[in-house]
Amino acid sequence: MATLLLAGIGLPASAAGYLRISGEGSSWAGNAVAQWVSDAGAQGVTVDYAPNGSSTGRTDFAKEINADFAVTEIPFTGDTADPQDTTVPQFPYVMLPIVAGGTSFMYNLNLGGKRFTDLKLSQAAIAGIFTGEITQWDDKAIAADNPGVALPSQRITVVVRSEGSGATAQFTLWLLRQYPDLYRKLCAKAGCDPAHATSYYPHQNLPNFVAQNGSNGVTAYTAANQFAINYDEYSYALGADFPVAKVKNAAGFYTVPDQYAVAVALHVAKINTDKGNPNYLSQDLSDVYQYGDPRTYPLSMYTYQVAPSVVHGGFNTQKGATLGFFDQYSLCEGQRKMGNLGYSPLPMNLVLAALDQVKQIPGVDAATMAKINATGQAVGSGSGNPCNNPTFKPGDSPDKNQLLIEAPFPTDCTPERCATWGFTGAGPAAQAKTGAKGPTGASAANTAAGANGSAQQQACDPDTGGCGDGATASGTSANVKAVPMTLTGNDGWAGPQTLMVVVILLVLLLLIGPPVVSHVVSRSGRDGR
Repeated sequence: MATLLLAGIGLPASAAGYLRISGEGSSWAGNAVAQWVSDAGAQGVTVDYAPNGSSTGRTDFAKEINADFAVTEIPFTGDTADPQDTTVPQFPYVMLPIVAGGTSFMYNLNLGGKRFTDLKLSQAAIAGIFTGEITQWDDKAIAADNPGVALPSQRITVVVRSEGSGATAQFTLWLLRQYPDLYRKLCAKAGCDPAHATSYYPHQNLPNFVAQNGSNGVTAYTAANQFAINYDEYSYALGADFPVAKVKNAAGFYTVPDQYAVAVALHVAKINTDKGNPNYLSQDLSDVYQYGDPRTYPLSMYTYQVAPSVVHGGFNTQKGATLGFFDQYSLCEGQRKMGNLGYSPLPMNLVLAALDQVKQIPGVDAATMAKINATGQAVGSGSGNPCNNPTFKPGDSPDKNQLLIEAPFPTDCTPERCATWGFTGAGPAAQAKTGAKGPTGASAANTAAGANGSAQQQACDPDTGGCGDGATASGTSANVKAVPMTLTGNDGWAGPQTLMVVVILLVLLLLIGPPVVSHVVSRSGRDGR
């Protein structure tokens, strides 16, 4: 009877009882994860995520403390790991990319009584600012990037992360590889190892540096303090409605990290393809920093989830089923909102590789596994896009990223300067490059997008990949506002489950109530005779 009632009212399968799970880690990726958490909640699945920094997330995951999964920009081991973070899981795990983005430089600068929104910075100027070598806004290096701008003779307040952060690790790795002399000077002043990147930004003994906790902290401090500048994911500046510096790339053009510029840059990221390596799918961004495409944003990167591949401690197969559902949604339908949020969707080749990693999570249920397999089969045959990832057009190679095809050229491009990259003087590139170097995979149909980088989203069925007026989109919650947050629930019993119980009780009342009332009335009549 109960089965018939459930089928009759059409409740989503996900409301049937996925166990509540929790994760910790990157606040750089926090707004992306918050969006997926919100979407999963709308489907009756409860996931908690604390954006408390990659170092804390990795450590708690490894020590089996309240973290069923972690999110980080760097791995536990290898030459890009932080030697200060020595805790490594004693159980098998997998690492999978979950979204791409750009580390931006939000700033608070008023000129002539108005907020200045057109700051340009070379990479050398950024390195100078964040190593304490450039301390004034009217420094000649900044002035050279902004001719004709009356920059103030004011001290720069440099806002850095106070906790262990994957964003810091990748940013200091960029400093180490691109400006080793400046990084060495920073370490001499602030006390760090000049031979290694660090998750803990070296700021001691630098009087114009201020450390704040998390993406939320650096964003709020910068927004409240004139002459401040920080580093963090583009999404946070968008959410605070503050400008970010346009960064000069190797081609000499100034760009911001929208979904297109990031996709172009990560086309040349080197991905670890050794499946026997614990850092399988990890990123090497060496070629990204100085990529010569005029559309590229040089400080682009991927962020990763770390998940158990065995049952251990408090992680069981029931939690594995929830994590598998959450990951499949995030890697597929969940990527559609990333461009508007300030991130860049994963190319389909990395989506397929990541979905293969999801298969190794113990307890992934049949419904999720069927969606993963359908994606691989459809993309491999070129017949469709059941994953509904916005970088892939059915019939394309899995390595081809639609965002690269649609990426607009800088407004100051000329055929003489940009023809090498397919620029013809009007419209997008006539010759598209393909997606990020890495394992073979696929990509997904992108919605029409304007040159400003905001995609027009359609309603799409996450199971079939069909898009249009007749399709239904899953996760009907509104876009999460692009501000960092810690999402925690009260007791694991989410709103959709409560609604389900209420509906079932009402249906039971409608079905059972009339016969009971009739019986009572009939009996009363007999008793009165």
